[in-house]
Amino acid sequence: MRVALAIAGPYPALRGSQVLVGQLARGLRARGHEVMLVTYGRHLGDRPGLRPERLVLDAVLALRLWRCVRGAAVDLIHAHNYEAALAGLLVARATGRPLVYHGHSALAEELPTYARGAVARRWLGRLGRLLDGAVPRRADFCIAVTEELGARLRRAGVPATDLACIAPASVPEEVARGVDGGPAAADALVCYAGNLDGYQNLRFLVDVFARVRARLPRARLVLVTHEGAAAVRAAPGVEVLRVRSYGEVRRRLATAHVAVCPRTERSGFPMKLLNYMAAGKAIVAAAGSAKGLRDGVTGRIVPDGDAAAFAAAIVELLGDPAERARLGAAARRAVESPAAWEQVLQRIESIYQHVLARRPPRLVPVACTE
Repeated sequence: MRVALAIAGPYPALRGSQVLVGQLARGLRARGHEVMLVTYGRHLGDRPGLRPERLVLDAVLALRLWRCVRGAAVDLIHAHNYEAALAGLLVARATGRPLVYHGHSALAEELPTYARGAVARRWLGRLGRLLDGAVPRRADFCIAVTEELGARLRRAGVPATDLACIAPASVPEEVARGVDGGPAAADALVCYAGNLDGYQNLRFLVDVFARVRARLPRARLVLVTHEGAAAVRAAPGVEVLRVRSYGEVRRRLATAHVAVCPRTERSGFPMKLLNYMAAGKAIVAAAGSAKGLRDGVTGRIVPDGDAAAFAAAIVELLGDPAERARLGAAARRAVESPAAWEQVLQRIESIYQHVLARRPPRLVPVACTE
């Protein structure tokens, strides 16, 4: 079948949503489907959040999607996140194609993180709840990346029969490359790898690391990102390292002793965790974002917002090489099986077939002959 994968953002980019979309595109093509990616473009819309210029980019995205659907005789639109879903709804209604909505997070949780004032955060939370309720239930089918997001969608009116919770899984080729790089650093090195958006809770992480440094003065925290350092305040022992490829991310991860995920937003799935696990790293994660981890088995999970517990877990692991090795090896084993990724593709493929089977066939004009 012909599928249009749409996402409102730059592509390619080292962000979780774009990474997942790219993985799905390659996986579906390998299964024989024709997949068209519809995005902002390579360098457009780099800055996240609510910005006036995104309205223009979203209008262009809708036009690109309409041209793609009409020109390539697309069978189905698979839209990722809200802005692409809005564009997808417009095009789906105009062309009679079904729309599958793929939710990566709840806007009620994410939007307030882009504001600083309490009043602005409160209003953005209300806007997020409105969109959470209005957009997904108008799609033909919804996919949620976590059970928490699936529960939100059901409460917003999405029928259980039109919803599937499908967590991302490690791509076998990525797991095979996950241990690229050199030996671990000589000093106690903690690594965060991801974007610097507000929902990542990096201010909290900097506060946590101050506690770590109070006990281990030589400890260092490196934030590996594709973005600049403006979003993170300067602090002793904290470095922002800008990279341009996943190869660089893997090499930096390989030198770390501990990898961290301080995010407390519960509806999304941090793709960085799959990278950490593929690299065989000991992980410390806040409970809200610890998707796919088992406390004490494949990582350490600490209560959301508990800086003392987070710091204590990091310090303990930095001082215990054997425990780091045990957790890292277990984490890598948990993502090594290629069956999980194949199951993700199979489930999405079956959703496509289900949605198309419910739609009446489109009439194809036939030339008249005498």
